[in-house]
Amino acid sequence: MNKIILHIDMNSYFASVEQQANPFLRGKPVGVCSYLSPGGCIIASSVEAKAKGIKTGCRVREAQELDSKVVLLENEPAKYRSTTEKIFRILRRYTDTVEPYSIDEAFLDLTGWTKDFSRAFKMAEEIQKRIKNDVGEWMNSSVGISWTRWLAKFASDIAPKKNILVINPENLEHYLMTHELQDAWGINFRMEARLNALGIRSLVDLKKFNPDNIRRALGRYGYYLWANVNGLEVSAVSRGSPTPKSIGHSYCLPKRTTDKKYLGSVLYKICEKAGRRLRNQDLEAEQISVYLAYIRSGGDGQSHKTPEKMFTTEEIYRYAGGFLERTKLLMPVSMLAVSVGRLTPVSSQMSLFENNLSKKELSRAMDKLNDKYGEYTVIRGRMFGTRDMARDRIGFRKIGI
Repeated sequence: MNKIILHIDMNSYFASVEQQANPFLRGKPVGVCSYLSPGGCIIASSVEAKAKGIKTGCRVREAQELDSKVVLLENEPAKYRSTTEKIFRILRRYTDTVEPYSIDEAFLDLTGWTKDFSRAFKMAEEIQKRIKNDVGEWMNSSVGISWTRWLAKFASDIAPKKNILVINPENLEHYLMTHELQDAWGINFRMEARLNALGIRSLVDLKKFNPDNIRRALGRYGYYLWANVNGLEVSAVSRGSPTPKSIGHSYCLPKRTTDKKYLGSVLYKICEKAGRRLRNQDLEAEQISVYLAYIRSGGDGQSHKTPEKMFTTEEIYRYAGGFLERTKLLMPVSMLAVSVGRLTPVSSQMSLFENNLSKKELSRAMDKLNDKYGEYTVIRGRMFGTRDMARDRIGFRKIGI
């Protein structure tokens, strides 16, 4: 054991950011929503809201039934991203290896930056204090420290809110004994059922199980689970974020319809959102998935590899819009979704058939203008009238175990 890994998880993040920004919200139940309509979903709850039973995934109407005084706010992605940037600037003062896990979580490899767990604990206390001093007094976090990436996250997951937990070889089995299988990162109810079928009913059972047998039964993933609880490093902390597997956007339509002109406008806006994220990471894609859901049940979709790589919104919409045009709509559509995959760094290779490099530069220029002066500063005509549709959202991208 020669590594020291720290995982930090901001508590009730979006709601805490709102309470930090507005002192009148402090001490009150606050729910941050994807949309404020009755069917909108709560994506973050303050500590006070959670005490009322208002948790992530709760609908707006349900939250209001649980507490008529709950303060519901539509999410503001720019506000959360700017707060995250401030927090990550603090984290990078302590090590050159910081791996974002999501907008409110990160791993830090402190190996070589601190000598032992006791000093890492003091460093974690200092990080928490700096976040409160430099970002805001309402910004609390849970921190886990251990010798592998997985154990550090397991520690922060089970640590009391606002606290720091160190898992070392001496206390590892104690924490495995006192927590359920689903408390462990990477084990959901389906995996728990598969583990139960093998006679594994606790994390200690998993730790003591024969690794060859679990590999034969559950494949590589099963072995990873066994290795994780045994303190064997499966994946190290990396600098920066790895390339995502896919990028996309979806939107529940306020107007349920079969009008393809309206649906096409919304779909173009969704393609623009996906394209902006793609270009922001300097990536291009060669796979597209398009899906539409009907008002009652079911839907239609298509996923395929594209003959040419996609970078601009027009390139993405060429395939998404083509799918919509070809599809016979059986009933009004309630949701549209687009995602692009098979992502690679953007190429400077010129196409044989068109001046694709100029189109890439035009898209980049439009993105920069909209980033600097605000959304809808420069738009294509097809997006006219879609300002309030498929607005920016915060994604909870998570990296595998």
